[in-house]
This record gives sequence, C-alpha cells and structure tokens, in this order.
Amino acid sequence: MSKNETSVIQQIKMTLANESVKKRFNDVLGQKANQYMATIINVVSGSQQLQKCEANSILSAAFVAATYDLPIDSNLGFAAIVPYYDNKSKKFNAQFQMMYKGFVQLAIRSSAYENMNVSEVYDDEITSFNPITGELKLVQDLSKCQQRKEGKKEKIIGYYAWFKLLSGFRKELYMTTDECQNHALQYSSAYKKDKKEGWTASKWSTDFDAMAKKTVLKLLLSRWGYLSIEMQMAIQDDQKVYDKIGNEDYADNKQIDIQDPFENTEIGGNVSEDMTSESGK
Repeated sequence: MSKNETSVIQQIKMTLANESVKKRFNDVLGQKANQYMATIINVVSGSQQLQKCEANSILSAAFVAATYDLPIDSNLGFAAIVPYYDNKSKKFNAQFQMMYKGFVQLAIRSSAYENMNVSEVYDDEITSFNPITGELKLVQDLSKCQQRKEGKKEKIIGYYAWFKLLSGFRKELYMTTDECQNHALQYSSAYKKDKKEGWTASKWSTDFDAMAKKTVLKLLLSRWGYLSIEMQMAIQDDQKVYDKIGNEDYADNKQIDIQDPFENTEIGGNVSEDMTSESGK
C-alpha cells in the first residue's frame, strides 16, 4: 500500500473519530451509526481506486447514502461510492450512486407499490417487442427456456422492469442491451472514456448488468411511478433527471446540490463544482 493510500484511509479514520462527525452520523442513523462508519473504512480499504480519491469526497458520498439508510457495499446492489476523475482539480474524487436495489427499497418504504421487479431478458424468453406501444411478449412456458438456467450471459438481449401500484395502475419498460449501452455512452463520461482508452474504470464497465437494471428501473419510476419525497431526493442526488430543455442528463456533469457535512472538520473541503464522474442511471 502506498503512502497516499495509507494517508486517505488514515484521514477517514481520524475524521470519523471526530465527535462532531460522529454526531452527524448518529443523528441520521441512530444505533446503526458505528457499524455504518466501520463499513466506510472497509469499503475504502477494499478499493484501490477509492484510495486515490480525496478523503473528504468519500465521506460526503457516504453521508448522502446514510441519509437514505442504504448500505454502501456495492456488492449488495443498494448504493455505492463511485470514484471519478475531476478534470478541473486534476484529482480523483468520489460520488454517491444509487443502485437498482436502492430504488426498490425506497419504493417499498413509500407503501404505494403492490409489486415490482427488474430483470435481464434472454434471447429465448421473448417472442416479440413493440417499441411503439412498449409491449413485450414473453414465451408462455418459460420452463422450456434454457439460456438463463445455463448462465449464458452473452444471450442477454435486453432489460425489463415493471411495477404495480396498490391503486391497480401497472406500467412496464423494456430496453434492449444496445439501447442500454447507447444510453451509457451518451450520459456517462467515465464509460465513454473506458471505451476510448480500453479501460474498465467505470461501474458500467465492471458491472454492466447492474447498471442496465438500474437504468431501466429508474427511467420507469421517474416517468410513471409514484415518487415519494425520499425517492425524488434520491433521483436528484444520483443525477439530474432533465435539463432545461427536457433532456435527461447525468450527475457527472452536475454539481452535487448538497452541503458538505465535513467542510468544517480538519480535512474539510468542498466537493468540486466541475465533475466528470461515472455516475449513471
């Protein structure tokens, strides 16, 4: 481990030992605060990329996740702390990112949904898709479909999400794998750079399946779902939904509109206003 990596972890440990910082996490998480703060250290210790980031940005991203009471272990699929390169400061910073299970969790808390799901779709599971009506027809007897059972990931042709409200309203959204990839290339600066340089630094490159599920579910909920105040805030914190002319845009081109809770601590500092991140839908 390099001196710089040790410094970042030690800065985080020292900051989390600060009584005022402990109080901020306690105010949000209560009895779960100590365990959550230990998780922050574990997540950073297990990621060489995060160890290159500014410690203050890591803690700020973790605090945003804490306000939604979502675990930050990206393997769990609820939320993640994502490293990105800031072109203005020429430094690595970190940003909070919602994952698809996080949106499901917030939907459950709203008590407005009877059911919902998001899944990859294999080539042998679909009979037709109408892009005009949005209707997806699946094979009637899915027991005869073998590609999912055999784990043939190369046969995934799209991603499908649906929900049903307690009121009875139901809506679904299907996106092909190509549409998800084009979406990522359009909105994720980090993924575009990965493709250009042959890197695998962005979440889209390392876990395309999870990011595609997040994309289809988030678009479905933001366009047609019941959005609680908490879910509205999560969508805004993860990315901006529409720009001034109605186009959707990623938060990697947007300043995080949240006060830095650590700006008055010893390692304080504001998250940069000019961000190029991998945050994605």
